[in-house]
Amino acid sequence: MQLTKLNIVFIVLTLMVSSSPIWALSSDKQKPIEVEADSFNLDDAKKITAYSGNVIMTQGSMEIMADNVTIYGARGTTDKIIAIGKPVKFKQQPDDNQGLIRGEAKRFEYLVSKNTLTLINRATLWQSGNTFSSDRITYDSNRSIVKAGDKESGSKRVKITLQPAK
Repeated sequence: MQLTKLNIVFIVLTLMVSSSPIWALSSDKQKPIEVEADSFNLDDAKKITAYSGNVIMTQGSMEIMADNVTIYGARGTTDKIIAIGKPVKFKQQPDDNQGLIRGEAKRFEYLVSKNTLTLINRATLWQSGNTFSSDRITYDSNRSIVKAGDKESGSKRVKITLQPAK
């Protein structure tokens, strides 16, 4: 099933906002992370770094665009990353000549200690004509588990469109 390709999306997004090289794909992990924003605020006492206003984060072929990105934890010891936008968008060209991966949601949350990424509110992923949509998509990279439309979270139904194999 095409969910294997979707797992790559979550790893890619995690790499975009976390400097840990263990998440890196071979094509991007050696590249620097670059951030552009209208404003930047670092609060060392609270261990919070905030970027706001047209935030663009890139690392190699990966790119995230958001209205606001907040990183909790001191440099090198990130605990949580939250990106908010109308919507937050990302794209990345994976290895092995697979199609460009694109995704969006109104909110991305990454919990570093749990290696869990959650796309919240109108979450959609696209790759090679395949689409995966839900109000909430969660990826647990420790266990390689993708969950979407969990009734406990009150999410809407999941919609998946898979193109025929060539």
